[in-house]
Amino acid sequence: MAADLVAAVTAAGESTRMGGFPKPLLTFDGRRFVERLVDTYARVGVEPVVVLGHEASEVRARADLSDATVRENPAYERGMLSSVRVAVEYARQRDANGVLLNPVDCPLTPPAVVETVAAAAEAGGDVLVPTADGGRGHPPLFAASAFDALLDAPDDRGARAVVRADDTDTREVPVNDERIFADVDTPGEYWDLVKRYEPV
Repeated sequence: MAADLVAAVTAAGESTRMGGFPKPLLTFDGRRFVERLVDTYARVGVEPVVVLGHEASEVRARADLSDATVRENPAYERGMLSSVRVAVEYARQRDANGVLLNPVDCPLTPPAVVETVAAAAEAGGDVLVPTADGGRGHPPLFAASAFDALLDAPDDRGARAVVRADDTDTREVPVNDERIFADVDTPGEYWDLVKRYEPV
């Protein structure tokens, strides 16, 4: 099923909590966040769709996105859900079976987790969420059956509104990998990520 999925790498935000430095261009182990994610998905046969917005030209100029489909979100100031919608519309045009949602500030997604979540989707469900130690992480997989709900979700609640809706068949997929929680919003969190996970 992996070949019938799209990975939405949302990278359009203004990175205000990072002092305005574009998070797609942050580096980990010598590679930019956005490049790591493109490579992760390309390696497991999932088409990465990078959605850009703020500083799009700078990201295009400085990052190698040659293995990704790139779309720009003119409404990125409305929040991440607006970028998710861009990716979902692309997935529909391509008749994909689902979209894996991976914000660029969650850069350590392991390929094995992608494969596990994709395999679990074959048993059904509208949303498949990887879990470890009782917590939910990234990337959740939204099956095509959830596309309408994503497109109609309120901006202020985002994709979580779909995950938590009573009429959504949301299933948890144990993966036992704490990297699904790695998330960088501030300089302090970035430094913690580097100290904790980057090879010495």
